[in-house]
Order: sequence, then structure tokens, then C-alpha cells
Amino acid sequence: MITEDSDDLFDKIRANLGEHFINYMFIVMDEDGDLFYDYTNHKIGKMLAKESLKDMDEETGIDFITFDPEPPEEE
Repeated sequence: MITEDSDDLFDKIRANLGEHFINYMFIVMDEDGDLFYDYTNHKIGKMLAKESLKDMDEETGIDFITFDPEPPEEE
């Protein structure tokens, strides 16, 4: 669940991205489907989201890194 407790983690993500990139956006979704996203400024966030969707819809040859949650353990 995304709560105020996540703020420290999001601050670390911002710091790491900001150390290496002038413009960035990150998006996370919790197990309930709630979204949190942040970006360097509104125009950059809008452009990065739009370009990402365009890249995902087209065959661009770009490899996206995805992480699948581990399946629940069977009893």
C-alpha cells in the first residue's frame, strides 16, 4: 500500500535518478492497483509518459525491464 511511509523510499528514488538524469519520471503501483508517480516537472512528466506509451505500442526494439511479482507459495 502506498502511504506516507513510502515518502522516504520515493525521496531516495528521486535522489538516485536526479544524480544521473536531468529529466526523469517514475511510476509505481501497489498490490491494490493504486498508482504513484513523480517527475522533474509537469511538461517533462507528460512528455515521458506519452513517449513511453508510444514506444510500448510500437515495435521499437527497446527492451523494457519488467518485474513480475513472485507467485504465492502453495501450501
